[in-house]
Amino acid sequence: MIGGGELLEELKKLAANLGIADRVTFLGPRPHAEVKQRLRNAHVFLLPSVAARDGDLEGIPVALMEAMAAGLIVVSTYHSGIPELIEDQETGFLAPERDVAALARKLAWVAENPDKCERIARAARRKIEQDFNADVLNERFAQLVAQLAEARHPA
Repeated sequence: MIGGGELLEELKKLAANLGIADRVTFLGPRPHAEVKQRLRNAHVFLLPSVAARDGDLEGIPVALMEAMAAGLIVVSTYHSGIPELIEDQETGFLAPERDVAALARKLAWVAENPDKCERIARAARRKIEQDFNADVLNERFAQLVAQLAEARHPA
């Protein structure tokens, strides 16, 4: 597991209590270059976002976008803006916040259906390229500005 946050110690305790601490590695925060390298070597990206105890929400995590762009299957939660990014069973998988059993079912389906996951991973990458790519969005914005200028001052 890469990253930190308020749940890290709780997750370490959970792994120990479940008797799986010897099979889970908690790397903590890592440099961006290392994260990108690890993404290239992965098949699935799990990011179960939850509302913080103070009510703070995450928005759309860049880490999910990076994983989708890297061609990984993503599994996350119905949290804040994440459903704008991931359509369940189309561009990834979503489960309710704090529903560990639902996340486990999604991961099991991914493991049992690698052929179907290829299509989903391609769709996820396309979504990022079309809807979240800065170059594409900047070009769309420039076209919109040009159209508005033309409408205001027709030739």
